Amino acid sequence: MKCFKRTLGAFFSMALLMTIYQVSKYHLLEGEYTIWQSHIITIVFTSLIATVVSLCMTNWIERIDRITKELELREARLQTLETTMYTVQHIVNNFLNRLLLIGLEIEDDGKLSKSTIEQLEADIAKVSKQLTELSEIREPGDPAAFKKFLP
Repeated sequence: MKCFKRTLGAFFSMALLMTIYQVSKYHLLEGEYTIWQSHIITIVFTSLIATVVSLCMTNWIERIDRITKELELREARLQTLETTMYTVQHIVNNFLNRLLLIGLEIEDDGKLSKSTIEQLEADIAKVSKQLTELSEIREPGDPAAFKKFLP
Protein backbone atom coordinates (compact mmCIF):
# COMPACT_ATOMS: atom_id res chain seq x y z
CA MET A 1 0.00 0.00 0.00
CA LYS A 2 2.89 2.37 0.80
CA CYS A 3 4.39 1.71 -2.62
CA PHE A 4 1.08 2.52 -4.28
CA LYS A 5 0.77 5.79 -2.33
CA ARG A 6 4.32 6.77 -3.21
CA THR A 7 3.73 5.98 -6.86
CA LEU A 8 0.56 8.07 -6.91
CA GLY A 9 2.40 10.87 -5.11
CA ALA A 10 5.15 10.81 -7.73
CA PHE A 11 2.58 10.75 -10.54
CA PHE A 12 0.59 13.70 -9.24
CA SER A 13 3.72 15.68 -8.35
CA MET A 14 5.12 15.20 -11.84
CA ALA A 15 1.75 15.97 -13.47
CA LEU A 16 1.51 19.19 -11.45
CA LEU A 17 5.10 20.17 -12.26
CA MET A 18 4.63 19.54 -15.98
CA THR A 19 1.35 21.47 -16.00
CA ILE A 20 3.03 24.43 -14.33
CA TYR A 21 5.90 24.08 -16.78
CA GLN A 22 3.65 24.02 -19.86
CA VAL A 23 1.56 26.99 -18.66
CA SER A 24 4.73 28.94 -17.81
CA LYS A 25 6.28 28.10 -21.17
CA TYR A 26 3.18 29.25 -23.00
CA HIS A 27 2.96 32.55 -21.08
CA LEU A 28 6.70 33.30 -21.08
CA LEU A 29 7.16 32.58 -24.76
CA GLU A 30 3.70 33.93 -25.57
CA GLY A 31 2.96 31.02 -27.85
CA GLU A 32 5.56 32.27 -30.35
CA TYR A 33 7.29 28.99 -31.16
CA THR A 34 6.90 26.11 -33.52
CA ILE A 35 5.71 22.71 -32.40
CA TRP A 36 9.26 21.34 -32.71
CA GLN A 37 10.69 24.17 -30.65
CA SER A 38 8.10 23.33 -28.00
CA HIS A 39 9.04 19.65 -28.17
CA ILE A 40 12.77 20.40 -27.89
CA ILE A 41 12.24 22.69 -24.90
CA THR A 42 10.09 20.03 -23.22
CA ILE A 43 12.65 17.31 -23.99
CA VAL A 44 15.45 19.38 -22.43
CA PHE A 45 13.31 20.23 -19.37
CA THR A 46 12.21 16.64 -18.74
CA SER A 47 15.78 15.42 -19.28
CA LEU A 48 16.96 17.83 -16.61
CA ILE A 49 14.26 16.61 -14.24
CA ALA A 50 15.21 12.98 -14.95
CA THR A 51 18.87 13.79 -14.29
CA VAL A 52 18.09 15.47 -10.97
CA VAL A 53 15.85 12.57 -9.91
CA SER A 54 18.55 10.10 -10.98
CA LEU A 55 21.18 11.93 -8.93
CA CYS A 56 18.88 11.98 -5.90
CA MET A 57 18.13 8.26 -6.25
CA THR A 58 21.81 7.41 -6.71
CA ASN A 59 22.68 9.41 -3.60
CA TRP A 60 19.88 7.68 -1.69
CA ILE A 61 21.01 4.20 -2.81
CA GLU A 62 24.63 4.96 -1.91
CA ARG A 63 23.53 6.12 1.54
CA ILE A 64 21.50 2.92 2.02
CA ASP A 65 24.51 0.83 0.91
CA ARG A 66 26.80 2.67 3.34
CA ILE A 67 24.34 2.18 6.22
CA THR A 68 23.93 -1.49 5.30
CA LYS A 69 27.71 -2.02 5.32
CA GLU A 70 27.99 -0.26 8.69
CA LEU A 71 25.27 -2.50 10.12
CA GLU A 72 26.98 -5.62 8.73
CA LEU A 73 30.27 -4.50 10.27
CA ARG A 74 28.59 -3.88 13.64
CA GLU A 75 26.95 -7.28 13.46
CA ALA A 76 30.29 -8.95 12.68
CA ARG A 77 31.95 -7.11 15.58
CA LEU A 78 29.15 -8.14 17.92
CA GLN A 79 29.42 -11.75 16.76
CA THR A 80 33.18 -11.64 17.30
CA LEU A 81 32.74 -10.19 20.78
CA GLU A 82 30.16 -12.84 21.68
CA THR A 83 32.38 -15.66 20.43
CA THR A 84 35.41 -14.24 22.23
CA MET A 85 33.52 -13.79 25.49
CA TYR A 86 32.08 -17.30 25.26
CA THR A 87 35.57 -18.71 24.70
CA VAL A 88 37.08 -16.72 27.59
CA GLN A 89 34.23 -17.86 29.83
CA HIS A 90 34.87 -21.46 28.82
CA ILE A 91 38.62 -21.21 29.58
CA VAL A 92 38.09 -19.46 32.92
CA ASN A 93 35.29 -21.84 33.97
CA ASN A 94 37.54 -24.84 33.32
CA PHE A 95 40.20 -23.25 35.52
CA LEU A 96 37.68 -22.43 38.25
CA ASN A 97 36.47 -26.03 38.20
CA ARG A 98 40.06 -27.12 38.82
CA LEU A 99 40.23 -24.70 41.77
CA LEU A 100 37.02 -26.21 43.17
CA LEU A 101 38.63 -29.65 43.03
CA ILE A 102 41.68 -28.26 44.81
CA GLY A 103 39.41 -26.76 47.47
CA LEU A 104 37.77 -30.15 48.00
CA GLU A 105 41.19 -31.80 48.36
CA ILE A 106 42.23 -29.22 50.97
CA GLU A 107 38.98 -29.81 52.89
CA ASP A 108 39.48 -33.58 52.83
CA ASP A 109 43.23 -33.80 53.48
CA GLY A 110 44.05 -30.39 54.94
CA LYS A 111 46.85 -30.01 52.39
CA LEU A 112 47.65 -30.32 48.68
CA SER A 113 49.52 -33.22 47.18
CA LYS A 114 52.54 -32.62 45.01
CA SER A 115 50.70 -33.92 41.92
CA THR A 116 47.82 -31.47 42.55
CA ILE A 117 50.26 -28.56 42.81
CA GLU A 118 51.94 -29.68 39.59
CA GLN A 119 48.53 -30.00 37.90
CA LEU A 120 47.60 -26.48 39.13
CA GLU A 121 50.83 -25.07 37.69
CA ALA A 122 50.16 -26.85 34.41
CA ASP A 123 46.60 -25.49 34.35
CA ILE A 124 47.83 -21.95 35.02
CA ALA A 125 50.31 -22.26 32.14
CA LYS A 126 47.59 -23.73 29.90
CA VAL A 127 45.11 -20.93 30.69
CA SER A 128 47.81 -18.33 30.15
CA LYS A 129 48.74 -19.88 26.81
CA GLN A 130 45.12 -20.14 25.70
CA LEU A 131 44.39 -16.50 26.57
CA THR A 132 47.53 -15.40 24.72
CA GLU A 133 46.53 -17.47 21.67
CA LEU A 134 43.03 -16.02 21.87
CA SER A 135 44.42 -12.49 21.80
CA GLU A 136 46.53 -13.37 18.74
CA ILE A 137 43.60 -14.47 16.56
CA ARG A 138 43.74 -12.36 13.38
CA GLU A 139 40.49 -13.57 11.80
CA PRO A 140 38.01 -13.26 14.66
CA GLY A 141 35.03 -13.55 12.30
CA ASP A 142 36.03 -17.13 11.51
CA PRO A 143 34.39 -19.49 14.04
CA ALA A 144 37.02 -22.16 13.25
CA ALA A 145 39.64 -19.96 14.93
CA PHE A 146 37.93 -20.59 18.28
CA LYS A 147 37.38 -24.34 17.92
CA LYS A 148 40.70 -25.33 19.48
CA PHE A 149 39.63 -23.72 22.77
CA LEU A 150 36.27 -25.47 22.99
CA PRO A 151 35.46 -29.14 23.49
